[in-house]
Amino acid sequence: MAKQYKSLTSLKRAIYLWVIPCILVSLLLNNFLQNNANEDFFISSILNTVLMAWFSVSWFMIFMNSKIRFIEISNLFLVSLYHIITFYDAVYSVILKGHDSLGDFIIWMPIFMAYIFITLKNRQGLLFSLMLVAITLIPGILNFGKFSAEQIDSFTQFYLANIVYIVALYFARHLLEVYSELAVAKRDAYIDSLTGIANRHQIDKWLGHYIEKSESGKGSFSVAFFDIDHFKTVNDLHGHQVGDAVLKELVKLIKSELNREELFGRWGGEEFIVIIKKPEEAAVELAERLRKRMESHHFPIAGKVTSSFGVAGFQKGDTIITLLDRADKALYLSKHAGRNKVERT
Repeated sequence: MAKQYKSLTSLKRAIYLWVIPCILVSLLLNNFLQNNANEDFFISSILNTVLMAWFSVSWFMIFMNSKIRFIEISNLFLVSLYHIITFYDAVYSVILKGHDSLGDFIIWMPIFMAYIFITLKNRQGLLFSLMLVAITLIPGILNFGKFSAEQIDSFTQFYLANIVYIVALYFARHLLEVYSELAVAKRDAYIDSLTGIANRHQIDKWLGHYIEKSESGKGSFSVAFFDIDHFKTVNDLHGHQVGDAVLKELVKLIKSELNREELFGRWGGEEFIVIIKKPEEAAVELAERLRKRMESHHFPIAGKVTSSFGVAGFQKGDTIITLLDRADKALYLSKHAGRNKVERT
């Protein structure tokens, strides 16, 4: 199963930890196989050595999860400087001495451009990458009359490829941001903003799905409807911030008692619901365990807080309304019997 990353920073950190060693190997091989064999590559050899030293430091700092943003910006500055110096060196020390193509620049440019757009915001990445193209365009224009047909073709392909990479990455980054915003909006539409668990919209979807499966004979399920006893008193005595803290603490408490197949959501206010893929008897047992857990827990400031439960199992022909109506009536019986109890229909 693919590892889930909690943020863009954690995802980028994982990418850097894999990519930087590959770049180090490439720089090392470049020094050993090419630069040290020819005096024309002396400048590149020095630059490669500097980059290898800094990338080694960068990898260690990223591994230690330290100053990652600083490392990103520093690497972008150094790689950009390396790119410009090496490009100018290639033009004046290699191309103008008879070589026909730019070689490695075409290979590494997509990765370099992608790094720009990963590190910077979309508009900043666009402006920065266009600036680099403009800087590398200068020696091409100044020496245009000195190039052979093959060299002109190599330069043309290089500049056009750069423009294609920039345009593609700009719109790809834009689409990624749009889809990310849509994903967040969709998630928020089904998540309770205070407690972080499912909201009423999500609960309705769950119930609809479970009812459809149960009607077709693929198992059964039950619901445990509960709310906090005298929650208004908690708010009146201690304020709504303490009341919100109680709700959050309760959610952590209940979640710690549930397994993955037991769905938990906030119905509204201090009312919650647990959906269990088991018969009513099992739901009553679970509700009783949750009630005792609540009863024994001490909430900061608010102290002891209890809950009342109403349990109802699915019956043939049930709708969301009829099922929850029975659970709500059971909850009323629990309240009427003195609260801090579990009742069933």
